[in-house]
Order: sequence, then C-alpha cells, then structure tokens
Amino acid sequence: MILACGGRRHLCGWQVEVNYAIKALGLSFSSDVVLTLPTATCEVRLFEVDNGTMARARLAKGVWDYERYAGHRVREGARGTVGRSYDFWARHRYTRSRHFPTLHVVLTGLPEHRLQRRLQALARDVEGITIAVLATTLPRLKRGEPWYELAADDYHRRLTRYPQVFNR
Repeated sequence: MILACGGRRHLCGWQVEVNYAIKALGLSFSSDVVLTLPTATCEVRLFEVDNGTMARARLAKGVWDYERYAGHRVREGARGTVGRSYDFWARHRYTRSRHFPTLHVVLTGLPEHRLQRRLQALARDVEGITIAVLATTLPRLKRGEPWYELAADDYHRRLTRYPQVFNR
C-alpha cells in the first residue's frame, strides 16, 4: 500500500491494524492500513486488503462498518447538554480532516479473473453506501492501473441515514 502511494518518502506516517470501536453501536472493526499523506490537512487514506479468504458478505459488511462509523454523531458537552452535535470521527480520530477518509479496498490472493469477479460483486454489495470507496486488485495496482470508484462521499445523505445523535 505504501508503494501504491508513491513510497515512504511521499507519506507522513502509517499505521497497521487500526481499531475503531463505538460501544453505543456495538461496533468494532480494524483497518488493515492507514496512510497519512503530506498535505495541508495531513490527509488520511484507509485501506482494506482482502486475501480472497473472507466470505463475500463479510467483506461487504466490513465496508458498511466504515459507513456506520462515519455516520455516528454525538452531542456536544460533558453530558450532551450543549445542544449541538458533531461527527465522532472528526473529533476523536481524524481531527484535521474535513471529510471522512476515502476507503481503498485491495483484492488479492486469487487468480486475476476471480479477483475481477469479486470486485464486481463488491461493487453490487456496497451500492448506495455514503462514504468514498475505491477498489482494485493487486495485479492492477502493481501495473499502475486506475482504481474503480465504487462510491463517492455523500455527507448529507449520510446525515439522513444516521439521524440519531448519542450522548457521550
């Protein structure tokens, strides 16, 4: 993944197996890789790598977990008394980002024709998601081919999908 972003010299940092958990939702999952790019806002990119061993439904659920995380909002103030709310991820995880980071899904571990079918299936399984999702196969990534855009970030639609605001 580091090579896909131009090598180490083009990064501010990276982390592997970054855990995301929200008790109020019963949500807990991990990103395989999180890369930080040297931009004015230290842009972050999230990566999921599928080695072809995970069930297709489980892979899709993992992508939808990112949307649930991005949609979680909490009330301002110690007991939620201020009246305003904010995106949980923006205050507690990616404080310098203006938008929820793009999720990159890389498929590997199978013959290329099967990876391509898996990519098409993933596109169908995440149709309608409200976070930005890009996907590719490892062979395509190595050849420098472009990523497939499976979804674009849609903050307003995400707000209507996750209207509930939780107290901290």
